[in-house]
Amino acid sequence: MSEQIREVASSVCDQIAQCESSADASLDSVPLSLLLDQASNADLETLLHNAARAKSELDVVLAAGAGVIAKRSSSELGHSGWAQSTGDRTAVNLLQRLTGSTKSEAFRQIRLGEAMGEADAATNPIGLPPIGTPTSPDPTLEPLIDPEGNHEVGPDPEAPPHVIALRPAPVVPWHEPLTRAVHDGVIRSEAVTIIMRGLGKPDDRVSDDMLRSAAREIISEAEGVNADELGVRARHLRDRIDPAGVEVRWTQRYENRKWRFGRAEDGTKNAYISFDEEGAAWMESIVGAAMRPRRGGPRFVDPVEAEKAEMLRLDSRSNDQIVYDILMAAMKTGVQADPSTTYGSRQPGIRVVMTEEGLENRVPDEDGSEYLVGTGYFEDSKDAVPGSMVEKQICISGISPILMDTSGTILDVGREQRLHTAKQRVAMAVRDGGCRIEGCDCPPSMTEAHHINEWVAHEGRTDLADGILMCPFHHTMVHVKKYRIVRIEGDYWAVPPPGVDGERVRVRMPSKSPLEKERLRKRAVAAAQNAAEAASRVTVRALTESDGMAEGSGGGRRVGENSVDPPPSRSTTEPDRNGLSGLSGLAGLAG
Repeated sequence: MSEQIREVASSVCDQIAQCESSADASLDSVPLSLLLDQASNADLETLLHNAARAKSELDVVLAAGAGVIAKRSSSELGHSGWAQSTGDRTAVNLLQRLTGSTKSEAFRQIRLGEAMGEADAATNPIGLPPIGTPTSPDPTLEPLIDPEGNHEVGPDPEAPPHVIALRPAPVVPWHEPLTRAVHDGVIRSEAVTIIMRGLGKPDDRVSDDMLRSAAREIISEAEGVNADELGVRARHLRDRIDPAGVEVRWTQRYENRKWRFGRAEDGTKNAYISFDEEGAAWMESIVGAAMRPRRGGPRFVDPVEAEKAEMLRLDSRSNDQIVYDILMAAMKTGVQADPSTTYGSRQPGIRVVMTEEGLENRVPDEDGSEYLVGTGYFEDSKDAVPGSMVEKQICISGISPILMDTSGTILDVGREQRLHTAKQRVAMAVRDGGCRIEGCDCPPSMTEAHHINEWVAHEGRTDLADGILMCPFHHTMVHVKKYRIVRIEGDYWAVPPPGVDGERVRVRMPSKSPLEKERLRKRAVAAAQNAAEAASRVTVRALTESDGMAEGSGGGRRVGENSVDPPPSRSTTEPDRNGLSGLSGLAGLAG
């Protein structure tokens, strides 16, 4: 551990020293910001990468130390504990005083440290006292583990001499893969608590093994992914392995909803709001629909809409002030308002998407009536929606089916029109889940449809397979930088322009949609199962032919010449029955 920290810290120091050597010699001391301003983009990128690595390594040290502080300051120790003995009320207060961090940061470090300590103690059991010390009954012996998995603790002071006390083998916690990934440098320490919060705790529906498998799945795809995105993936994984819990969590947030008024010291009235899921989705939709031009949303083709968007962009009010005015206007006018007056052609609304398989997932109750237990998702936020709320949305808005084949291709509409239709946009939102550029979190409502084959230059079709969603920034970048978007076996890839050496390395453009991710996961599982079955058939056929050759050499008879050795049946390729046959988007447009 010390060598890792020394190595990465040395690289940072060496790079800063290199910048200092190239600085103006007439200056005795150059401020760091001015010093780094003289570095090239490539050198600064390397420096920041190494500095982030050093910070991550030191964060592990802080977290491990915070865990020890918590252990030595437990409530059972009372005033003899470390924290209270130094005048600090809790371990969090002690860590704040030692590090100068915020209370929330100290709490996060202690929580991570406790998780690391629990995992390390379980995977590296240490006998007390260790074998080899003078107090051990036999320093030459290896640590004792009995048939039940109990580890040696040491001589029992209340037992006869040389009687060894045992303790139960520690249970490895489900989050051990996460803390191990931090030690291995796969993820940053701050990501652990975010992932753990997203995956939740084991309960009667979700076992430790299920959470451990989920943690490993996240780690396997964590390279280059920021902590916020890992948290989103963790929440989606919990929803996938715990569909019944979606309803429970939805209900809990609904029960915790509140709107509380208060007053600041200067007399200004304020409010504190805790949203339920549906209320939050509506509020985000109302604000997002009105603020799209200001936030870099899709550009308008209609000249009237384009003029309104430009006026909002040049508005002297701050974003917070505009949001306040929008919500006040919406509440004042209420249901009597003409929504097109405030929002133009892009009116607010919420849309729930769900697979056809999920829509058919129903369970009978005691009276024999069936109710929906499948899980849907809000199109923009990707938050899970329980079956009861999906059924409510169906009652309000009905269903708009969007059929896909097993490769994710949606129906075409041909080349008769230049722009994608509203229904096609809905279908692309279900498939893409937002801007397809990896790392971009722009939701579907803020994106534009891009023809992967240019309409004029490459005779592009206005088909769903030839269209993907991109935010305005990345859409412009693709055209200006001359990127090409290609579709290979249902996956989309960005092909950059030729570099100096002519190399063009494709960059994958993964979907952000939970439904599409689940479809791809099932397709991969089905492909693995089909491959295993094919390999098994080949093995059986080879063994059968081998037995037939041996028997034929003995009696001159070939396999299949009598009823005892019937001819081997010819294998046929079976259709993929495990692919997802379709997706259904439940349209919930209001206003």
